[in-house]
Amino acid sequence: MLHNVNLEHLISYLPHNADLYVRKWLENHFITLKITKRRETKLGDYRKLVENDRHQITVNGDLNPHAFFFVLTHEVAHLKTFVQFDSRKINPHGKEWKTIFGHLLLESIHVYPEELQPYILHHARHPKASLGADVNISKYIIDDKNPAQIYLEDLEDGTIFSIGKRIFKKESKRKLRYLCLELKTKKKYLINATATVNKL
Repeated sequence: MLHNVNLEHLISYLPHNADLYVRKWLENHFITLKITKRRETKLGDYRKLVENDRHQITVNGDLNPHAFFFVLTHEVAHLKTFVQFDSRKINPHGKEWKTIFGHLLLESIHVYPEELQPYILHHARHPKASLGADVNISKYIIDDKNPAQIYLEDLEDGTIFSIGKRIFKKESKRKLRYLCLELKTKKKYLINATATVNKL
């Protein structure tokens, strides 16, 4: 059950007939869906709202319809993984999430243009945490984004990366976040594993 979102407004962000899948996937969940302004560090995210026992998904509103639906599908997979498994014992983009995400992509593959469907099929069979890590997908539906962008968790420890104008060095994992050193200030920060970063 969608909360705090006008379904007709949501449809305006989606490809033709994609709303049929969104309704089906979310009909048994209490969820707040927020369409946000462009964010440099992420295209979308999912989290469980402990205070009101709802799920929350956010998606950047500047994405084209196919990119918006792809990112929304990615986040719905996180929701379903959270519901089906003990989130404390699995990785955010582990095998459980990959299985569910792949299934959702296959189920909704006909929403995408015919020329894109072979790439969606390949991605469904080999899901990646970062949309930007799949160049074929990126060039079709995120053509205004840098395809070199990846998630923080994709980087090896010790890798230098940037978020916006700030430059960091990835250090060690702390549950679902990573301890990172900002090179300019020498201060350390815990950054979400699924933050979108630029590898330097």
